[in-house]
Amino acid sequence: MRILLVEPNIEGYALMPSMALATLKSFINSKTEHKAEIADFIFHKRDWQKYLKHKIEKFRPDLIGFSVMSFDYSQARKMAKFIKRYYDTKIIFGGVHVILMPEQTIKNEEVDIICTCEGEYVLKDLLDKKLNCRNVKGVWYKNEKKEVIKNANRKLIEELDELPFPDFEDYELEKYFLINNNHLPIMGSRGCPYACTYCSNHAIKKKLEGKYVRIRSVDSMIKEIELRIKQYYNKGMKYLFFYDDTFILDKNFVFDFCKAFKEKGFDKKIKWNVNVRANLVTDEIIKTMKDAGCYEVRMGVEAGNNSIRNDLYKRYMTEEQIYNAVRIIKKYGLHLRVQFIVGAPYDTIETMNESYVMAKKINADYTLFPILMPLPETEIKDICEKENLIEKKGFRDSYTMFTSPVSRTKYATMTEIKRVVNKVRNYQIKKAFLEGVRMKNIKFFLDLFLFLVYYKRKYDLEIDNAFRFTVNKYYLEKISKK
Repeated sequence: MRILLVEPNIEGYALMPSMALATLKSFINSKTEHKAEIADFIFHKRDWQKYLKHKIEKFRPDLIGFSVMSFDYSQARKMAKFIKRYYDTKIIFGGVHVILMPEQTIKNEEVDIICTCEGEYVLKDLLDKKLNCRNVKGVWYKNEKKEVIKNANRKLIEELDELPFPDFEDYELEKYFLINNNHLPIMGSRGCPYACTYCSNHAIKKKLEGKYVRIRSVDSMIKEIELRIKQYYNKGMKYLFFYDDTFILDKNFVFDFCKAFKEKGFDKKIKWNVNVRANLVTDEIIKTMKDAGCYEVRMGVEAGNNSIRNDLYKRYMTEEQIYNAVRIIKKYGLHLRVQFIVGAPYDTIETMNESYVMAKKINADYTLFPILMPLPETEIKDICEKENLIEKKGFRDSYTMFTSPVSRTKYATMTEIKRVVNKVRNYQIKKAFLEGVRMKNIKFFLDLFLFLVYYKRKYDLEIDNAFRFTVNKYYLEKISKK
């Protein structure tokens, strides 16, 4: 049988191809007798209907699967409705949003089946049984009477090494390399042990069965990187983007990985970046990663105010730990990206400004200040609903996700929230502009012009991205020469 896997990215933009679909495709094609292809729309937004029909009519799938996040749920539904208008093909929804909101997802007319856990073995069983859903663990489905049948759930895959490496061949990688500065995604683990109230991890953990945090072997990681160099180095891949929630969870894994990475000589060809957590950062870990080619770390701070950060968001880290991590990261010359979230239920103008002050003190190379998006089934969403802080149209049933769904905090209006965000944005633009002029002088202005006439129009990027994108490109060019 044939399955077409769909990434419903027809709005907004993504800088990386989907790891989830690439893994599912690889698993179906290498571990079963069935055939899978991917339909990616990041470069086909304007003609997505024509492109989708082309993929369906050429591949002729028996099943069409959507990987759904809360952010693109409405896009997936829109595309599924379009498919049902022209084709009598079964549609299955899976992914984080579906796991969290199964009841709301399965009741949609355009959805025939949902996957309530990790999808690899679910899809294998479904295809093996020619889409007969009876007794297939990990799915809910509609019978002939349109009644919803809820099958038992399936345990998580414990040994990640049994999964094949993701297959990116259906993605237009050379175009991705153009917009993400030559990065390819990779993942060494699944799951996160922490319970931050704004993150889906703590909610997903309650829905699934089995060991939640799993880490691949170093040997598996090294073999995949070796393959990627053979496949894509000459096509533009120069950096690895690690998707792990926290790469440094297991320090022994970090040390063993870095040792093997250097022994293979990969550090002479490939640089990489990771997510870290302030309370886990040590001199030894950062020095080891730096010596093995790590060029950047991404770190969530989330709030400058101690009560918002620890009592509300449950980050459980002190200011001392945050500043100590920053000191160590800068000591070894790594690029630093940090994130703060504004719009927490009990944020005031003063607490949000504490985040702004801390951000300036940290002085990271790149600082993000998103407005809180209370994701389905998270603790923070429960608090927001209790305080009546969420946009009522659409979001409550998770049919539509807005770019700033929190309408206010208990003590601050949306206007006041955006005032802080704009203050940070202006600070970032000024910082990036001065850095760009310092690094390249007149060439910086020429590169900005290129961004505005090409990248912005083609990928609908915000104007301040021009400064960040261009300066980051200079930085990567600099470290590539080392």
